[in-house]
Amino acid sequence: MNQSKKKPRLSREAWLQQALDTLAKGPEHLRIDELAERLGVSKGSFYWHFENRSDFIQAMAEYWRDKYTTDIRDVVFAAEDHLREILKETLIDKVGRYDLAIRAWARHEPSIRDIIREVDQMRLDALYRIFRELDLDEAEARMRTRVFAACHSLEDSLSVQLSRKEAERQLELRHAFFTRL
Repeated sequence: MNQSKKKPRLSREAWLQQALDTLAKGPEHLRIDELAERLGVSKGSFYWHFENRSDFIQAMAEYWRDKYTTDIRDVVFAAEDHLREILKETLIDKVGRYDLAIRAWARHEPSIRDIIREVDQMRLDALYRIFRELDLDEAEARMRTRVFAACHSLEDSLSVQLSRKEAERQLELRHAFFTRL
């Protein structure tokens, strides 16, 4: 009697999420054999989901865009208080945790630069919309958009991370700051 159980097939998303987690450690670790080992599968699993390295790189950048920008934007605009929700996503849920790694990687992977520009524009457009909804004029909304984006982009690059309690406190302080008219 065969006691071995067949493992469920690893999803494409599992490969892509593992790739983002690995990229955060450095692009030199983003090798198919290393990813397969981390996932506990053979390299054949990779080729089940991706045609080649170029297909994988494009899929990874699109996954990052979709999961950490498009999906988040939808959550933010479904919430009652859009600014509070984007602060929660950035400070507590850490949706920008892969941004620095992706941007550094793009220096060596020019094929993903357009996706990064698209993400930047989507994020700036969403922030601008949030600030315009606060009845700010165009110039004030653009300035707050840039300040917010700069502040929260820098947040994940700081070596001192906020505790959950401090992140929640910062959420309230920043909400008050950015809504001050």
